[in-house]
Amino acid sequence: MHTSVSIVRCADYGREAVEKAVAEAVDGAGGLELSGKSVLLKPNMLASANGGKPVTTEPEILRAAIRVARGRGAARVLVGDSPAFQSGDAVGAKSGLKPVAMEEGAEWVDFADSVEVAVPGGTLVKRFSVARAVAEADCVISLCRLKTHSFMYFTGAVKNLFGVVPGLQKSAFHMRFPGKAEFGAMLADLALAVKPCFAIMDAVVGMEGAGPFNGTPRSIGLVLASRDAFSLDWVASSLVGYDPLDIPYLRVASEGAAYGFDRADIVIEGVPFEAARIHGFEKVRIVRGEAAARKGPLGRLVRNLSVPRPYFSRDRCALCGACVKICPAVALGFADDTAGRFVAIDYEKCLRCYCCHEVCPEDAIDLKRRP
Repeated sequence: MHTSVSIVRCADYGREAVEKAVAEAVDGAGGLELSGKSVLLKPNMLASANGGKPVTTEPEILRAAIRVARGRGAARVLVGDSPAFQSGDAVGAKSGLKPVAMEEGAEWVDFADSVEVAVPGGTLVKRFSVARAVAEADCVISLCRLKTHSFMYFTGAVKNLFGVVPGLQKSAFHMRFPGKAEFGAMLADLALAVKPCFAIMDAVVGMEGAGPFNGTPRSIGLVLASRDAFSLDWVASSLVGYDPLDIPYLRVASEGAAYGFDRADIVIEGVPFEAARIHGFEKVRIVRGEAAARKGPLGRLVRNLSVPRPYFSRDRCALCGACVKICPAVALGFADDTAGRFVAIDYEKCLRCYCCHEVCPEDAIDLKRRP
């Protein structure tokens, strides 16, 4: 059995162009039969951003997805997400996603209420606490944006599902699974828990460089879709130049039968792969041997020398406290010296999870090796 990944060109976010591209991508990936079903659209709502940064899913992509769901017979269309540390309403309003959902008659849902979901086939995690709206929907669609990610290297349809874990409960997973490989395994297991029925990727304008928040916009001009989130991310990460086996959750999925993923089954529909390939895309540098750098005194020394660590710029820092609030290891705090107040970091506690870098609204945190 093959798994279709549909690639469709879309030059900009004009309403008609986006609606046409999303519908074509969905049909090219096998279509959706949603008659009488409740459908939850889960956009990427990492955090609110200024200056037109491609941090969240573009509102017109959401509008098109709502219309596709309605056109395929959905009885209810819900929209929701749990941002990294802000409220869903705040990010939804500032990003334009909530107004579009309201205009289109969709239901905006709060992810604060959670339920336990069993994952007997999970390789690492057997139970997740997820938003009740997600667990109760007949069909969950991951409505992601193509971006780089400082920790997972790439974020797409699967990483987007991390938002179904309510609020700061996400930080606990970074404490439990501080390494890239184990965190990737957790994400793969989370996909088993959510069981998304479809994934649509906003790659009209993506993010390269220091993603997922402080990277650079990159015009890509594509919309992608698939029934399988792993297959979509495999193709999308390949298009921008990654070896998908370097993306931790894709490696786990490719090696475990429980995930129902086989890269050999992927069939590209629409724009041919080579014609869609993006050259010169600025990727996050792959760190090798990080697992070994976590063991024993020598491992800690190697880790401090080889694994990038967060460095805070006093000049750029606005002292908003987002990094302090989200840090799962409680490695950050405010301090004072003769030059004034600043964010201090305890590198012995620091997990190198880069949550602080992920949410910093001022791009005040650089990731680099110890000088």
